[in-house]
Amino acid sequence: MKILVVANMYPSAKDPVYGTFVKNFFEQVSKRNIGGQTTLCTICGRRMGKLAKLSAYISYYLRLTGRLIFSKYDLVYVHTVAFPTPALRFASLFRKLPLVFNAHGGDVLTSNRFKRFLRDMSRPLLKKALLIVVPSDYFRQVFLSVFPEVDSHRIVESPSGGLNRSFFRRKKYFPATGEPLRLGFVSRIDHGKGWNLFVDLVKRLSQSGIKCSGVIAGRGAQTETMLEYIKSCDVSGVVEYIGPQSHDKLPELYSSFDLFIFPTLASESLGLVGLEAMAAGTPVAASDMAGPKGYVVDGVNGYLFEPGNIDRLTDCVRKYAALSSEEKASMSENAYRTATEYESEKVADELFERIKAVADPAFNK
Repeated sequence: MKILVVANMYPSAKDPVYGTFVKNFFEQVSKRNIGGQTTLCTICGRRMGKLAKLSAYISYYLRLTGRLIFSKYDLVYVHTVAFPTPALRFASLFRKLPLVFNAHGGDVLTSNRFKRFLRDMSRPLLKKALLIVVPSDYFRQVFLSVFPEVDSHRIVESPSGGLNRSFFRRKKYFPATGEPLRLGFVSRIDHGKGWNLFVDLVKRLSQSGIKCSGVIAGRGAQTETMLEYIKSCDVSGVVEYIGPQSHDKLPELYSSFDLFIFPTLASESLGLVGLEAMAAGTPVAASDMAGPKGYVVDGVNGYLFEPGNIDRLTDCVRKYAALSSEEKASMSENAYRTATEYESEKVADELFERIKAVADPAFNK
């Protein structure tokens, strides 16, 4: 097959983590497209400043439009709904495009007026698309609420590239009842991610006599606010902030937690960090909403609690702390098995078979 992968973000030497999900997808498809040709049209690295961004997008649109009009592809796989739309709409005037869209949360659920304009501009393309790929059943419903005109039979679920094998490791030690717990939080430090609830949790547990420590990894717009909050809560001795962690260090970090806390208030389309923790055999206490609700089974591989409710979250940790080592081991194994369904090679194989099927001319008649 001749496949063009389209995205407005991709890692660069200066910005190696920007758009890594696109890079991973491109590499997975290239490996499976044996005897075919897989090419990429994207913007490498983040641009700072309006002029630099404008220049990058003008170049991007010109390159993308030229490829779409003057080259014929069996499949055009488009990451994100909004930003590639102007070039796609223009090129579609000259040629029928075999489009597959990968819909992400920020493009579908957006409060930005310009993004909303581009999102609505994409409606005719989405209606004619061969396939729409969404990360979870939850996000399928979200997508259909925004784009009710799209045929639901053309929507398939694929969990954002899945989990790299390096994340999978079975735990060997489980604290007995009453032993200290190590609680983890890995996220962007931004509004709605629940970092304040995590700090409140550790403070409340410590004051009630439950021995525990908390580790926070990540960075974001509210990092300084969070550090001040930790200091004001007088939990600096039990909550450790370790900053952002490289991708290769995350598996070991997740494995070091007894329980992963996922107190998000955001509409997570999947919530990959929770699955990453489960792959390390670490049960997850998550907000009972959005993506995490689809893979956390209360009392089996983790716990679910009412979003934002510190009392219910505290109860979840108390329940886990009261388990025996054998019960904790069982919950860990259940978490691990849940994560295996999201292993990247398995996910890539399934998705490639789907896009290969829709690229077949017989399918498109």
